[in-house]
Amino acid sequence: MNIKILSSLEHVSGNRRNVLLIGTHNGIFHIDEVVACAILCLLYCHRTIWILRTRDKAMLAKCDICVDIGGGKYDHHQKGFCRTRKSGVKYASAGLVWESNGYILLTLILAKYFSKLKCNIVSVFETFDASVISLVDCEDNGIDVEKHCFSFISSFLPLWFDTNFDNQFREVLETTITVLEQELKTAIAKEISKDIVTENWNNTDCFQQGILEIPAQTIFWTEPAIEINASVENQKGKINFVIFPYPAGGWAAQCVPPSLEDKFGQKIPFPAKWAGQTDKLAEISGVDGATLCQNGRFFARANSKQAIIKMCELATKDAKGFFEKIRHFVSNFSKKF
Repeated sequence: MNIKILSSLEHVSGNRRNVLLIGTHNGIFHIDEVVACAILCLLYCHRTIWILRTRDKAMLAKCDICVDIGGGKYDHHQKGFCRTRKSGVKYASAGLVWESNGYILLTLILAKYFSKLKCNIVSVFETFDASVISLVDCEDNGIDVEKHCFSFISSFLPLWFDTNFDNQFREVLETTITVLEQELKTAIAKEISKDIVTENWNNTDCFQQGILEIPAQTIFWTEPAIEINASVENQKGKINFVIFPYPAGGWAAQCVPPSLEDKFGQKIPFPAKWAGQTDKLAEISGVDGATLCQNGRFFARANSKQAIIKMCELATKDAKGFFEKIRHFVSNFSKKF
């Protein structure tokens, strides 16, 4: 990406046919215009981009786009500005740029990284605005917010003995562009993952006896699986384990958490006697090809798909036996009293 940071247009010459000139204010940079510029840089990555940092009105008037200054549609500092989202969050320059360009940028990211996969871009656009861009705008508007993926930006400001703001602006912009692109890819991937998990759950070749097969460990399966479990009344339709081809070979299984609040818990853990076992696991479990059970009993590996399914089935049986013992104990205890 060809980006140049300018402090003036006085000594700029040459053909500007493929140049996008973005104007923003000089001096101390803030989170909103850095993110806003990053959005525009990703959107127009096929062009040469000059970012002019100045407060000179005559030079800003020559820019193709002005961000956080200049009185245009991306300047939230102009007199009388009071635009807010439906949520009540007031816009800053990042939100204004996202509002106009976010949908197009997401469409480009989808085409670039996800080939022919379909995605509800409107949902991603709205979710990303609510979970990320709104926080950026709040921060610039003086509202305290939780840490987010762009909270690092202020750490790039020059120290008090350094006056070279433009160099630091370049550094933070390059980092922000990288983070923004990755966050957008992740946001799209999460939306696509919901459909993959739901489709596999509805496919009897991929879901049986509480065991759901997914294409890869890195699919964002946790939230969709928990949401499915919350919406299903009968136990036969609930997901207790996800299984997938393991990147290093063989197959692996992971236990589904009981809720989003308990993301590190397990609806059904692997048996206690398997915990931490590797070489002796096949003998202890009775499953030929079982190779590992993590100490926390939420993750297991095996040499084959059949073996990992068998491990999940045995874990389910073990859990049912445990709960049956508890019910029996409670029942006997109640009879005595």
